[in-house]
Formats: sequence, C-alpha cells, structure tokens
Amino acid sequence: MDASLGRHLMVRRQVLGHRQIDAAAAVGVDPKTWMWWEQDMRQPYVHQYPAIIRYLGYEPWAEPLTLGSSLLAQRRRQGLSIKRAAEIVGVDEGTFGRWESGEWKPQLRSLPIIDRLLDAAD
Repeated sequence: MDASLGRHLMVRRQVLGHRQIDAAAAVGVDPKTWMWWEQDMRQPYVHQYPAIIRYLGYEPWAEPLTLGSSLLAQRRRQGLSIKRAAEIVGVDEGTFGRWESGEWKPQLRSLPIIDRLLDAAD
C-alpha cells in the first residue's frame, strides 16, 4: 500500500531536519495547514501541489496508468483546477472531469490538445 501524502510530508520534513513551521514556510502555507496535511486530516488544494512536489523532490502518487490518472497528475503538477484545465483543452468542466474519472473517453479530435496538456513542461 502506498504511503499517504501526510506520511510523505512528515518523512521528508524529518529527513531535512525541519520543524513543521519551517516546512510550512518552505511550501508557503500556515503551520496549522501543514499539521493537518501531515495528519491526513485535510488535503491540499490543487494550486498547492507544485510547491509540495518541489519540497518532496518527487510526486507522491503512483505512476499514472490511465488517461484519467495522467490528467489528474498533470493538473496537480501544474496546480490547475479542473475549470482551468478544461479551458486550456477547450472543453467544459464536466467533460474534463468525466475524462479524469474515466467515465468518458475523449473524442479523437480532442486527443492532440490533451497530448499538449500532458506534455506541458512543469
């Protein structure tokens, strides 16, 4: 079983010798927010993931194996909301969300745009 995000954050903080207040400052959040994350009481907002990934030095989720999990991983890397990712791709939020959940598959005409989003630099 994969470790929780909280566990990843706690281990990295300890490896770096940081206090929670130091880690929170490095990521740009309130120390209480960091504490909630470490305790898995709350999850970060998507716009906070780029700073979390930089702090950890890696992505704390399994390698994406489906289009949906790839879309979610890329949204996290870029800190994009579903709304913003949908705007970039040129579809509505509901469509993008259904692609991400695996409920729908994109039409062929959407694949080149999706590929550009997935290939975008972090």
